[in-house]
Amino acid sequence: MPGRRAGSPAERGRGVASEAEILFGLHPILEAIESGRRTIERILVAREGGGAGLGRLLRLAREGGVPVTHVPREALARKAGRGAVHQGVAAIVSAMPYADAEALCREAVGDPEALLVVLEGVEDPRNLGAVVRTAAAAGASGVLVPAERSVGLTPAVAKASAGALERIGVAREPRLRRRLESLREAGFRLLALESSGDRSWDRLDLSGRNVVVAGGEGRGLRPELGALCSHRISIPLERGVESLNVSVAVAVVLYEIVRQRRGRQGGPKGR
Repeated sequence: MPGRRAGSPAERGRGVASEAEILFGLHPILEAIESGRRTIERILVAREGGGAGLGRLLRLAREGGVPVTHVPREALARKAGRGAVHQGVAAIVSAMPYADAEALCREAVGDPEALLVVLEGVEDPRNLGAVVRTAAAAGASGVLVPAERSVGLTPAVAKASAGALERIGVAREPRLRRRLESLREAGFRLLALESSGDRSWDRLDLSGRNVVVAGGEGRGLRPELGALCSHRISIPLERGVESLNVSVAVAVVLYEIVRQRRGRQGGPKGR
């Protein structure tokens, strides 16, 4: 049944953020059903109809034995929350469990081209969701966030990730400094994203194992964490533009790593 099968070692033994939550939007719910990483208790569909893709979602729910209830659109909007773009569908689901940080990093050590993302102090769910989406698309092994001063795995994060949260492990790490030291000792290159960085994002050999480390909105990365990193990377900006959104900056560096990897493997050079 969808939502009940075990995942990889990094996905088992996870901590859970809360008892249950409301997930909204067609794509996040489809991904939740297909990935099987959490239990789908019930799907709520607006009687007035939903968007494109609703037929597929209802078919998967029927095949998986997930109950479907049709409710007034106003009731669905109240369930999803003020301002939620629910697309006429919501689901009552078990909370997204966090990956086990130790297992996630142990698996990454076994990959000669492993890619991890470490975020510190990201409090906007849209930013975390966007980073998760890009990390999953770039083939990253996982995302690490601190246990404090960071948004958790909320429905808004799931929505912003467009379903990618179901495809990649996000782990809470209470000791980021120690974790970064451990990854560096294991042969990872630590790349700190800082506006004052002394190396340009496209002037480094990024082969091998990499950890992209970025700070949150406003405050950026703490100096003591940046000091642990192998390189402090900056992205050139036009005069008058102080900084990039953290999710955009992370995406730029992740896809430079992807570009270099594809070049070494003889992949397409672009279109």
